[in-house]
Amino acid sequence: MLDNSSLRETTAEENQIEDILFRAVNLFEKTGLKDLAEKWDTILKMYAGKKELSNPSFLET
Repeated sequence: MLDNSSLRETTAEENQIEDILFRAVNLFEKTGLKDLAEKWDTILKMYAGKKELSNPSFLET
């Protein structure tokens, strides 16, 4: 039987990483650091895209 607990932990960690990146973008925007906000936004988009491509449910559709 497959143990899904490690899959849930990975998903939780991935969500935390995405949340941290999103919060960093917001912080840089609020403090007027537009260049940093744009760079971190690019990182966030790349991370989210990579996460979506590696998601097994994406391959099933």
